[in-house]
Amino acid sequence: MEEIQLYSFDLDGTLLDTAPDFFYAVNKLRKDNGLESGDFLEVRSRVSQGAASLAAYALNLENKSPQKIEFHRQELLEIYESCCLLSTVIFDGVEYVLNQLNNQKIKWGIVTNKPRKFAEGIVEDKLGAFKPPFLICPDDVGARKPDPDGLLLALEVSNSKPSKSIYIGDHIIDIQAGEKARMITGAAAYGYIPINDNVMNWNSNHVFNEAKDIISLIAK
Repeated sequence: MEEIQLYSFDLDGTLLDTAPDFFYAVNKLRKDNGLESGDFLEVRSRVSQGAASLAAYALNLENKSPQKIEFHRQELLEIYESCCLLSTVIFDGVEYVLNQLNNQKIKWGIVTNKPRKFAEGIVEDKLGAFKPPFLICPDDVGARKPDPDGLLLALEVSNSKPSKSIYIGDHIIDIQAGEKARMITGAAAYGYIPINDNVMNWNSNHVFNEAKDIISLIAK
């Protein structure tokens, strides 16, 4: 395999552990509706599936109308906006990986399904010290993963070839987006894997059980 020249990362569940703040928002929504605290592992497993999945779990809306779920999704996001910097941290090993990329002057950046109104402030607060060269959100391309448009924009702005670029994420939609963009793919098995899912079934080119394992590619 040729040397990788661009490392693109998903955000939630790959670079940042945002689950504690989503858990806070879910429980606030549950409490406001007379429900007891939810299950953290259930919330953690749903973060990469998006706010609609979290809202559906929070208020037991799995079989309700999309309109009802959307209403409470917006409600959940309003709560999340007020707490999104409380407990979010960088995953163990990520700091080392990003420092190595910067020290070796290897291109990298972030492509996320998180709306820019949330992603920009969180990235600045938690990852600003690493000076991410780019942050691409659905707002920028008008589509969400598994659509590859965000990754195609990443390749364009970094002047990178797909065959020499990798996308790393913790959900099968990340791998699907990477494949559609003809990039190398990496599964962040330490992230928010949905319950009863298995990263080995995603057919990614690489599987990283810990963030620090990404160093093995950089070293090569």
